[in-house]
Formats: sequence, structure tokens, C-alpha cells
Amino acid sequence: MSVWQSVSAWMQTATGELATAGLAGAAVSAAMEWSGFLPAVRKIVVGTLCALYLSPLAIPLLSLVLGGLNVPPEKTAGMSGFLMGVLGIVVIEILLKIFRLHGIYRASPLHVGKRDEEA
Repeated sequence: MSVWQSVSAWMQTATGELATAGLAGAAVSAAMEWSGFLPAVRKIVVGTLCALYLSPLAIPLLSLVLGGLNVPPEKTAGMSGFLMGVLGIVVIEILLKIFRLHGIYRASPLHVGKRDEEA
């Protein structure tokens, strides 16, 4: 089995579909709010990881929000992955602010910047 066939087979699994949806959502977010190459790469990586690991938490919330819409259950995970890809950076920033307010997380001196000083 070639590398391409292995990647193609993985992309057809539930995890692969979720990662692809998250990657697509993060790419859309990075393109819509372009601020340079490195910030776009960061947004794409964070969005994809958020889609992989936070989408299972977002699926019940998405089901509540979209309750009136006729969305097939098998499409809910992909939609959740895409939305978590788009909103991944925002979700992580909110979580970090909550952790900072409760004293659970403190930014290291190397990462303290203008945004951290405002919080």
C-alpha cells in the first residue's frame, strides 16, 4: 500500500474526516482574517487540533442550536469539526483567559506580550 493510499484510507475514517473538516474550517478562518503567513499557519494548526479534540464536546451544543434544522446525524460531526476549525483560536483564547482569571494558568515570561498584559 502506497503512502497516498494510506493517507486516503485514513481520511475516510471518522478521525480523518474530522481532521479534514477542521483543517478546512481553519483555512477559511485564516484566509478571511489574513494577518501574515506565520499567524495563518498557527491558526490552521490550532484550529485543526481543536476540531480533533474539542469537536466531541461541541456536538451536543451544536445539536441543541441546530435542533430546528434537519441535519443528518452523520453530518453533525463534520459540521462541528468545521466550526471548531473556524473558531478554534477563539475557543482556546477564551479558555486561557478563564484559566488565568482563576489562577490555573500563567503565561511564561517568554510568551508575555501586549495581549497578556491587557488580560
